[in-house]
Amino acid sequence: MRRARGLLAALPGTALSAESGVYETAPLGGPEQDDYLNQVVELQTTLAPEGLLAAARRIETELGRERRVRWGPRTIDVDILWYHGFSSDDPDLQVPHPRMEERRFVLEPLAELAPDLVLPSGRTVAQALAGVGDQAVRRIGDGAAPAVPQGSKRPSMDYADLQAEIRRLAGEKGAVILAHNYQRPEVQDVADIVGDSLGLSRQAAASEAAMIVFCGVHFMAETAAILAPDRPVIAPEIQAGCPMADMVDAEGLAALKAGHPGAVVVSYVNTTAAVKALSDICCTSANAAQILRTIPADQEIIFTPDRNLGTWAAKQAGRQVILWPGFCPTHALIEVAEVQAARKAHPGAKLVVHPECDPEVSAMADAVESTTGMIRFCKEDDAKEYLVGTEIGMLYRLSKDCPGKIFHPVSRLAVCPHMKLTTLDKVLNALRTEGPVVTVEPETQAKALRAVKRMIEAGA
Repeated sequence: MRRARGLLAALPGTALSAESGVYETAPLGGPEQDDYLNQVVELQTTLAPEGLLAAARRIETELGRERRVRWGPRTIDVDILWYHGFSSDDPDLQVPHPRMEERRFVLEPLAELAPDLVLPSGRTVAQALAGVGDQAVRRIGDGAAPAVPQGSKRPSMDYADLQAEIRRLAGEKGAVILAHNYQRPEVQDVADIVGDSLGLSRQAAASEAAMIVFCGVHFMAETAAILAPDRPVIAPEIQAGCPMADMVDAEGLAALKAGHPGAVVVSYVNTTAAVKALSDICCTSANAAQILRTIPADQEIIFTPDRNLGTWAAKQAGRQVILWPGFCPTHALIEVAEVQAARKAHPGAKLVVHPECDPEVSAMADAVESTTGMIRFCKEDDAKEYLVGTEIGMLYRLSKDCPGKIFHPVSRLAVCPHMKLTTLDKVLNALRTEGPVVTVEPETQAKALRAVKRMIEAGA
């Protein structure tokens, strides 16, 4: 281990800035193997993640790494747990490390260096560590003084100055900053309002703000522009889209309507302005079933774009619907096998999932809720621990709104890459430049607004 630390510190453009103590642990899952030692070090490096990975593999080879099966015993193993500002789902480079939150032998040393580091679930290292206390780990000495003083030197982790400048500029320009529940934690923290897409747009429209900065994805900014056409709506990352919203197009919906004359078109707010304009009424994940109940029983219903939400809402409302075959790719990553594994790992936790999940997953849940509904349920429910089946950014919001309760992601792969495109730097630049501005053509805006207003008039 000492040799590995030395080789890492000797890499080009790299310095070892902090190291934890050394921990002894028994193996957790996988093939039978002996106890082993574990340590976390922090590097300041100019190497790109791929370059650091290649260097780590060369170090393993030099130190005589041996491993005969994928998850089995090995003599030396150097992993990248986290790399500031970078994420990857490549099978050879999964960053942040997908299992770091499940392993006390990782969290314990990591907590020495970075207890405040926000993990993919939205929890800090210290919060995640509290959930794995049943795993046996023992801190030991490795016979040598630390190479550097313990304690992290992570200036890049401190967002306070950047957030203060964003708040100052927002006040100067009379801007309201909105952030969806799936946004990065530091973006949520700088926002005036954090919530679901429609709720944010309605609050922005009701405010006296001179401009609206929407940290979310494109259809959300469009919805704000529909509800507040008199003010500029700014999207800090104009390329942040929604694959599910893009799965239904105006031409295709018009053709489906022609084949079902008289059908009522119910469209999820997770749709483009053009699709809303062709719809009779909108719905949210919270009120979809209620909206279906308001439609006369003798009328056909077309539901777009999410087949999973439509299936769930139709079952709750006791209605038959014609489903558009769209879906959320992020929620599709949450599978039955993962739910089963999560329940085995946390047998006392209740399962709360979003209705965009597959019906088989929703059927296993203790509660099926929108993001706002998840907060309400977890606040009012008497359980202390929950499995959360939605985009992992939601766990940060839940941990803030429900202090003292523990939240585990059902799938650590449930990350929306589009939601994570918005950064504090982009929010600051959007305020400085007052752009990019999202607009909706007036005729489309008027028709789309009618569908949204009908939902509100329906009492939903």
